[in-house]
Amino acid sequence: MFAVIRLDKALFFIVVLLILITAIFFISGSNTDLAYISASRAREHMPVLVIDPGHGGEDGGAISREGVRESVINLDIGLKMSALAGFLGFPSMMTRETEELEYPETANTVAKRKRHDQETRVELISSVENAVVISVHQNCFPSSKARGPQSFYSKGETSQRLGFFAQSCMDAAVYPENRRLSVPVADNIFLMRSIDCPAVLVECGFLSNHEESKLLGTDSYRLKIATALICAYGQFLDEDIA
Repeated sequence: MFAVIRLDKALFFIVVLLILITAIFFISGSNTDLAYISASRAREHMPVLVIDPGHGGEDGGAISREGVRESVINLDIGLKMSALAGFLGFPSMMTRETEELEYPETANTVAKRKRHDQETRVELISSVENAVVISVHQNCFPSSKARGPQSFYSKGETSQRLGFFAQSCMDAAVYPENRRLSVPVADNIFLMRSIDCPAVLVECGFLSNHEESKLLGTDSYRLKIATALICAYGQFLDEDIA
């Protein structure tokens, strides 16, 4: 359905990637408040990027071969995405900014706490006018051979376009030989089926793959992923707003 990315798009990705990797030395030392751009300061037609680091709190998600919780990796990538979005002037917000989550007293089981967290995220996203969601996750599979990123898009052609750009940019940045394609998200993913805005869920890599798990444990690789996802969002804006 989508054409191959034109040369100017590929050049855009490469140039922005190099600029952002250089700029990260300045971003990483700045106050984190500078990483967020208020939607009121953005142009009226500019969407708000909602960065959703998957899991958190009592829900650690998958565990890497080195014993690192998926939720920790997701959060670090999300924070880097937020910093880069601020650097480029993209209005953004996050569904969580720490590993610790608050639960009501009525959420007295792990299942209830997970449900409360998901419902809270849906409520937050639904309150944002003109939101676009990128949910960050890590994959895990019984076989250690599986590797490579994959994007899953929510309902609608707009989400499909965002998924296409996410897959293309992730492949170009971290795994050019990847054969995985962007596909519709499963119906049982509560967050994705409960929101109406454009949204993608990105499995950035396999924690069950030894090589990929080691890479996901490094700051530089997480920065590369964050950069690729922000570049994908930039291409999406270029196509959707122009």
